[in-house]
Amino acid sequence: MTIKTKIFRYHPDKDKKGKLVEYSVRMEEGMSVLALLHQVHDEQDGTLAYRYSCRGAICGTCAVMINGVPRLACKTQVSKILDEADAITIEPLAHYGVIKDLVVDKRPFWQAVQATMPWLVREKELPDERLNYEASMSKMDLDQLNRSSDCIKCSCCHAGCPKVDEMPEFIGPAISIQISKQMFDPRDRNFEHRKQISAAPNGVFACDKHAVCVKVCPKDCRPLRAITFIQNRIK
Repeated sequence: MTIKTKIFRYHPDKDKKGKLVEYSVRMEEGMSVLALLHQVHDEQDGTLAYRYSCRGAICGTCAVMINGVPRLACKTQVSKILDEADAITIEPLAHYGVIKDLVVDKRPFWQAVQATMPWLVREKELPDERLNYEASMSKMDLDQLNRSSDCIKCSCCHAGCPKVDEMPEFIGPAISIQISKQMFDPRDRNFEHRKQISAAPNGVFACDKHAVCVKVCPKDCRPLRAITFIQNRIK
C-alpha cells in the first residue's frame, strides 16, 4: 500500500520561505512517522533534514507537527494518523524558528530552562534527607513532582499552546513544569528566584488554561496542573 504524505521543506540558502512537498511512501505494518521520514530520506531525498535520537519516546528530539498537532514522530503510528485523516502532513514544531526542513532552533527554549536554575539549591544535606524528603510532601505535590520529573523537554506542550500564539513571551507549560520540579521539592532553597520568574507578567498567571498542553504531552506530565499548583503557591 502506498500513501501520500506532505513534508515541509525549507533550505535557508535557497528558499525565501518553506513549502509542502508531496511524497509517495510505502506503508509498512507498525510504521511510525519517524520510519516514514527515514524512508523518504533513504529512498527519495537524502537532503531531508530532521532530528531523532533514542527512537523510544525518551529523548523528545523527534517532536514535529503532524497534521497540525505536536507529537513525537517515533511514538506516532502512521495507521493512527490515517484513522483520523485521509493524509499526513509533517511540519516543524510551531513557535520556533526553522533552521532547515523539520529542524527548529530550540536555543530560546534551552536558555529559558537555564534561567530557571534547573537544579536543587541546597544549604546543606541533612542526614537521611535523600530517603525521607518525600514523606514531608502532600500526596498531590509528590505526584506532580514525579510527573514533572518525567518531562523529556520535547516542547510539544509549548508548540501546542494557544497562549504562546497570542503572547510569544509567555514562559509556557514546559518551563512551568521545570520550575515546579524544584519549587515543590522540600530540599530546594531557591524559592524566591523561582517565584520571581513565575510571578512575572509573562509567567504562570498569563496562562489561559486552554489545557492543550495536557492533551499533547507524550509523558502525561500534566503541565496545567503544575501551573495551577505554582499559582496557588505564590499568590
